[in-house]
Amino acid sequence: MTGVDVAYVNRGDQEIGISVASTYSLTRSSIIEWSCWVGPVTFPYVPTLLSFRELKPVVNAYLRLRIKPQVVLIDGHGRAHPYRLGIASHFGVCLHVPTVGVAKSLLYGRVDRVEGPILDVSTDEIIGWAIQCAPSKPTYVSVGYGISLRSAVNLVKKLCVGSQMPIPILHSHNMANELKRRITKKLAGGASVEELDGECKSSISNYL
Repeated sequence: MTGVDVAYVNRGDQEIGISVASTYSLTRSSIIEWSCWVGPVTFPYVPTLLSFRELKPVVNAYLRLRIKPQVVLIDGHGRAHPYRLGIASHFGVCLHVPTVGVAKSLLYGRVDRVEGPILDVSTDEIIGWAIQCAPSKPTYVSVGYGISLRSAVNLVKKLCVGSQMPIPILHSHNMANELKRRITKKLAGGASVEELDGECKSSISNYL
């Protein structure tokens, strides 16, 4: 399964997205591949409309994977969203790929127990599940597309390693921020977006 995350860096009025997709093998207990993409982000940050901002970066990183995974975990929400269509659902519907939303904070809904259902505040419908990946902070799991909530929760639990985020998303988060540090230095030297994306591709080659 693959985890996806995005980091951002500003150059004047331009915002640049740095997205990473990391594939983890349960049988090998290791990251077996990762890919990345660097490019301009034009949609502003609007609460509850994160998918319109992040869909392009996460899709482009995903499309660069050599082997497409069975399930994609996205740092964000699926059905646990005011419109029932968070970034995880948006990605899954567009690419017809089973997806799971995994988030560090609750965007919408009510949780009555440390581990238990995320309930719609109006209807009490179960829209997700809170689990204890990290010792002191909950992780919020919701269906994105093409998977049941039970399967999504069981999968994320298998990938918990004492952090709020499961292994594939954690690796993507760390790699995106490492690339961000390197790319920020190149931005200061006047590098173009194409050159920055080349830095990304070079990092993949060095890893493989």
